Amino acid sequence: MKKIKFTSVLIALCAITFFSCEKQENPEPLSENSIEQPTVPEDILQKLEQAGFYTNEGVYKYENGYIVEYDIFLTEKEIFEYDKNSETTINSKQYRTTNLVSGAKTIRVYIDPALGSFAINSLNKAISRYNALNLRLTFKRTTNSGSNEIRIIPVNIPGGFLASAGFPSGGNAFKTIKLNTYYYNNTTSRADTPSVLAHEIGHAIGFRHTDYANRSFSCGTGGNEGSAGVGAIHIPGTPTVPVANSWMLACSNGKDRPFIASDRTALVNLYKKITPTTQPVSFYRFFRGGAKGNHYYSTSRSTPSGYAYEGVQCKVFSQQTSGTIPLYRFYNSSAVNHLYKTNRNAVGGYRYEGVAGYIYPSGGSGRIPLYRFYNSTAVDHFYTTNRNEGNSAVGYSYEGVTGYVLR
Repeated sequence: MKKIKFTSVLIALCAITFFSCEKQENPEPLSENSIEQPTVPEDILQKLEQAGFYTNEGVYKYENGYIVEYDIFLTEKEIFEYDKNSETTINSKQYRTTNLVSGAKTIRVYIDPALGSFAINSLNKAISRYNALNLRLTFKRTTNSGSNEIRIIPVNIPGGFLASAGFPSGGNAFKTIKLNTYYYNNTTSRADTPSVLAHEIGHAIGFRHTDYANRSFSCGTGGNEGSAGVGAIHIPGTPTVPVANSWMLACSNGKDRPFIASDRTALVNLYKKITPTTQPVSFYRFFRGGAKGNHYYSTSRSTPSGYAYEGVQCKVFSQQTSGTIPLYRFYNSSAVNHLYKTNRNAVGGYRYEGVAGYIYPSGGSGRIPLYRFYNSTAVDHFYTTNRNEGNSAVGYSYEGVTGYVLR
């Protein structure tokens, strides 16, 4: 069975865009519908060699540019702007780009239904492989073609690449994966479909080919792919020699390739779920006097303009921790009053200002009640862990326990 070359669309720094595509190794003779292959000018070859690309084979004209190493597309302008001083390395390890997806995100993946049920089910398998690792990136298939983070769309290029993708930009996953319906359509059931889709998603979140430094490991031919302007950074904890069956190898034999141990290590290393701190933080109390008195509470010690600092009211959590719930903050600008409650539902006259902190919904070891009082004349909500303080405050009525906090 012929090996298959994987693809990536390389979005480089300085707005230089590199495209690559999954292509069959040892291409069959070109037909009139296939990629034309005129002679590559010597100055183009020299520039590619200076940039670190392997040019002994797999270089040919394509559309308004050139295919390099069988699967990387560059326009002529990009070739002459290419940074020849980009970082390269000769070791074969698991690699990533300098650009990754930032933060904890849900990445919604849309696949065009025209690609057929087999491709859709294959995407479900690819997504489940990522989600099984409990990463800070959660993948979810969506049927909404207009609202998603990754779109998988069909293209038809007889004899061309199998699939293409790209690298993250601006902290977001690469937007578009193209799947060639010449190979993948509603009448085909290729065994490699789940791993091809997982592979392209891998590029979209910042992975280079595992054998980036020596494509011949999986392809039989080829050399170092070069840093391509986006970097090729070794991922700690992954092997220092090529490993068979990685989902990010440059070429495959057409079989499905679920994540192997080093793949899982690489994914967890890059996208380990961020564990919120379990240490409580101070919940500070401030007060604004006058006809429209107002109590204000925050995990920030910075005193708001017009307010007086009244000390630490209690301890809460700045990030959600096991067993806690959000304490939402609302504000009534006409009454100059802040309202804190664990119910997100809006209140008439108040606008939502976000989560003030995280507290417990019930009592437990080390927890104390946070009492709420209200002054209807001043239109002021007052929160305290001292019930007697609230009862003795002139004009305030007890309204119950908002939640439970720490001393």
